[in-house]
Amino acid sequence: MSDGLKPGWRRWRFEQMAQNVNERIDDPSQAGVEYYVGLEHLDSDSLKIRRWGSPDDVSATKLLFEPGDIIFGRRRAYQRKLGVAEFRGIASAHSLVLRAKPAVVLPEFLPFFMQSDLFMERAQRISVGSLSPTINWKTLAKEEFALPPLDEQRRIVSLLERAQKARDELESVRTQAQTLYDATLCRLYTVGLDGKSGSRKRLSRISLGCDIL
Repeated sequence: MSDGLKPGWRRWRFEQMAQNVNERIDDPSQAGVEYYVGLEHLDSDSLKIRRWGSPDDVSATKLLFEPGDIIFGRRRAYQRKLGVAEFRGIASAHSLVLRAKPAVVLPEFLPFFMQSDLFMERAQRISVGSLSPTINWKTLAKEEFALPPLDEQRRIVSLLERAQKARDELESVRTQAQTLYDATLCRLYTVGLDGKSGSRKRLSRISLGCDIL
């Protein structure tokens, strides 16, 4: 019986796809790592972790993670926050630290899969609580998902990584353009176009390469 799946595809419980790495650190300052990643450091719909804090700045129990682990914000899943660690550190206890089981899912494929609408919508549906809905690992572990065979996962990853690289390059260009724009405005408001601090001009006479009427 095909169960409506494509040839070679199979349904797996999430606990068969990923391990919940629940290595707890009670004293973050004694964790022996340099990085702390909280939910505030994760960008929605981005697998790249660009910001972090210091273990010395936080208290209470945290979760240890290793390079390659996925840090998934289990609180307020609708924010779609997850990132792939490129370093060793500790994460907020409001996240899940997940590690792919490569016999079922490629470590490179799992983050992209978890970023999909299919997974995120399921995550929101099983969250509990009204003010701050949170995912329980035991509930997520039993959820079933259909996956392609490993060779097809590799092909998908190749395509998605190229798309991700192009997206990151566009984001870098956008950031540089915003920096240039902000710097131009700063100069305009402080030094003026003629280099004289505090000079006054009519708006109709100001031009940055185009006519302003």
